Amino acid sequence: MKKRLLVWMIGLCLVSAACARKEEAAPAPMGDTAGQAEEGGLEEGTGQAQDPSAKKPQEEGTTPKEKPKEKESQEPEEPEEGAPQEPEVTFVDYSQDIQMEGGSQLLLSVMENCPVISLPGNEAAAEKMNLVFEQQHVSNQAYIEEDRKAAQSAYEDLPEEDKSSWTGYGYGVTYKVQYSSANILSIACDSYEWQGTPHPNTWSTSYCFDVPTGKLLTLADIFTDRASAGAVVDQYILDTITEEPYKDALLEGYEDYVSDILREDVFYLNDKGLVVICNPYMVTAYASGTIEVVVPYSALKDVMDAAYLQGD
Repeated sequence: MKKRLLVWMIGLCLVSAACARKEEAAPAPMGDTAGQAEEGGLEEGTGQAQDPSAKKPQEEGTTPKEKPKEKESQEPEEPEEGAPQEPEVTFVDYSQDIQMEGGSQLLLSVMENCPVISLPGNEAAAEKMNLVFEQQHVSNQAYIEEDRKAAQSAYEDLPEEDKSSWTGYGYGVTYKVQYSSANILSIACDSYEWQGTPHPNTWSTSYCFDVPTGKLLTLADIFTDRASAGAVVDQYILDTITEEPYKDALLEGYEDYVSDILREDVFYLNDKGLVVICNPYMVTAYASGTIEVVVPYSALKDVMDAAYLQGD
């Protein structure tokens, strides 16, 4: 009997020990984080499980993977608010072939474009500049109408046998941007008129604007001393036309007309200096074409408003 009781007590002890080991191996309840924090299973004070690899030492001779770089945006940066902006220039095409009324005979072939300037944030200045070209477009229509009438009269006066070889007259006005910045906009205009002569009559004009105000600049605006500036410009013109390739095309008495070249409608500014347009027949023959004389800013710095000394 004593032996049986002893065996029973030993078995009871073994069962109790097994139960105790099972309880130790069981996972802790969700609310009990203190023990896990001690063992490193939870991040202290957060209740969040830690990444097991966070504390794993880097193996020798290996490098961690780099995260792929984000693709850089290709979109241009927006200009700072209030910063000066360069104008944008597009063109409207007014080219046309004018036929004889009631027939299909060509009278006048017209080539004409017209600048349209936009200046975001400064629409008032853009409107002033556009008005200049709108008014010039209206003026061009008067010249075109005169040439149309001249062409019709010339065609009607032709003998019948010569009318089949008639090709019509021509009139052209073509604008192009010569220089553009947040301060200055320079646009040149090449014009021609052909009325059956051996070569067309050609000439060039220009427009130079103060961009922030939209004002069409005059010589009085850019020069602080008009007389002294004129002397500087005249000397540069003389130095240019008396050298190759123009010296052999000079007209007789050209010296008397050099001072007449610089006018309000034949100058513009670019990044190098003041550009003066010398049209055919001013001092050279037609074959020499249009001559552009560049007077550098360094030669004009004492007689020119500093606001218009580009690049200095």
